[in-house]
This record gives sequence, structure tokens and C-alpha cells, in this order.
Amino acid sequence: MTVKIFSVFTVFMLFANIVFCGIIDDKTEDDIMRDFLWREFINLPTGKRPKIGVTLSAGAVRGLSHIGAMEVIKSSGLPIDYMSGTSMGCIVGSLFAAGVSENRMLDIVANPKLSYLSTDLTFVGVLKYVFGNKLFSSEKFEDFIDTEVGSVNYEELSIPFACVSADIKTGEKIVFDNGPVAIGVRASMNLPGVFAPVEYRQRYLVDGGVVDYMPVDLVRDMGADWVLAVFSLADYSKKVPATILGYIMRTADLRGAFLTANSEKDANFLIESRVGDISAFDPRQAFAAVEIGAKSAYRSLNPMKENLLLYSVDYVFK
Repeated sequence: MTVKIFSVFTVFMLFANIVFCGIIDDKTEDDIMRDFLWREFINLPTGKRPKIGVTLSAGAVRGLSHIGAMEVIKSSGLPIDYMSGTSMGCIVGSLFAAGVSENRMLDIVANPKLSYLSTDLTFVGVLKYVFGNKLFSSEKFEDFIDTEVGSVNYEELSIPFACVSADIKTGEKIVFDNGPVAIGVRASMNLPGVFAPVEYRQRYLVDGGVVDYMPVDLVRDMGADWVLAVFSLADYSKKVPATILGYIMRTADLRGAFLTANSEKDANFLIESRVGDISAFDPRQAFAAVEIGAKSAYRSLNPMKENLLLYSVDYVFK
């Protein structure tokens, strides 16, 4: 029988090295074997391994933890065949799928501007929002994404990517996987109660977290065999919201937690970035979220590798 990841002779020599030479660099035998198999696995051609999908949850500023998590995942060498995301997960996912560098993402985090989101976020605009029930327009955010990803269509992204929005009139989940990237990303992060619905193809679209907080099912539908889900997990127990916006976000978070509980069961592996009580709308805490994401992914790397390698056994011995 032919083994596609490694030969029997190579495994024999590896174990001989362990037995006769002892532990190398204080690593256990399991560590050595895992690292060896991982190096072999990530060099396999696409057709010789399972297709891998990564999905990123919603989370507003807390979802910026995905930047840190994705950089660690990328550095591990994990081959990514498909990506999906919702809201902030959609924003980070689209930038990553388009090949935008981590340095550029961190530059955006370091220099946040309300003008990225809307031209209505002014003193007069806030007064109209509070006293005139006039929602902010998110049209400016579409221009921002267009600039960052290069005005491309989903079909042109380096990694196949799709995102989720919701039709506020019908409650349907709307998937964006073709056409201009920017409109889908804008619709996916379009928080109801804050931004006016995005009118697109006879639809009235709002934040995808309303219907699918962490779209595991979407990346599976794209063709992924093994799915890594990355979840920005907040702690709701420490603070009671004190503002209208805070209550809107808390409601979205609670709904998201319920939806995510179901999505987790369909993922093969979950990385939880426990962002604690970081505010969903405080850009000053953005770097703290990025750091938490990186640390969470780093702690999860070895268990993730083991999970994927075990899953891949059936592919290896075909």
C-alpha cells in the first residue's frame, strides 16, 4: 500500500532516531512526530489532502482578534482553500483573501477613522440619528473596501471567499460569492439600528450576524472537507450596557452566541479568542483584541494540527 504523506521507511528512521538518540531539543516523541507529519502534510498537492476552509465570526471591534489569529494560522503553513465570514469576520476575511498584508491591516487598526464607515458620523449626523430617527449611511465603507482590495470581484480573490448578509424584509440569509467584493462586505457589516439597510437587487440588507454569526455551513457549501472556525468570544457577565448602541450590540451578541452554538458543532476545530469585556465599539481596544487573537491561535496550533492530521488519515491511505 502506498502512503502519500510519508513512506514507511521514513517513519522507521524517524522512530529510530527517537529511540536511539533520545528527546531532541526537549521535545516529546509526540511533538517530533506531529511536527514531522505537519511538514509533510503542508507540502502535499491540493488533490492529495482534504480541502480546508476557514470561517471567521462577527464581533465588531472584538472581531479584530481575527487579524492576530489569521497571522498565526498563516505562519503555521496551513493551506487554506476556502474562506467565509460575517460582519467583522467578513471584513478581515475579505482583506486576507485579497492578499492584503498584515502590516496594512494593523495600520488601519492603528489609525481608525470614522470616515471609513460613513460620511454621516458627524455632530449634525448624530443629532439626526438621535432626534430624527435618521440612520447612518454605510456607503462610504463600500468605497473603503474597494480601495483596499482593488475593486475586484469575488471570483478574482486569491482565496475563494464568501460572506453573509440578511434581508431585513424577509429574514433570508443572503450569500455573496460573486460580483463586486465591496458591496457584499458592506452589507455583511451593516449593523441594523445604526446603518440604513443596503438596497441591492431588490433586497434590503443588514448585518449577516442576524442570521449566521459564524458561517461554517457556507464554507462547507463552497467545498471544504475540514473546517476551522475562529470565534471572537465576549464575556457578557461583567457589564450591563449603558447606551442605546450598547443594548443594540448586546442583543446582537446574544443572538450570535445562540447561532454560534449550533455552528460550532459543524466545525472540525474551533479557535476561541476570549476577548473578555473589550467593547464592541471602542477602537482604542483594537490592538488588545488583535493580541488576544494571536495568543489564542498560538495556544491552539498543536491541537489543531493533530486534529487535521488525524482527519486526513483516510486521504493518506486511499
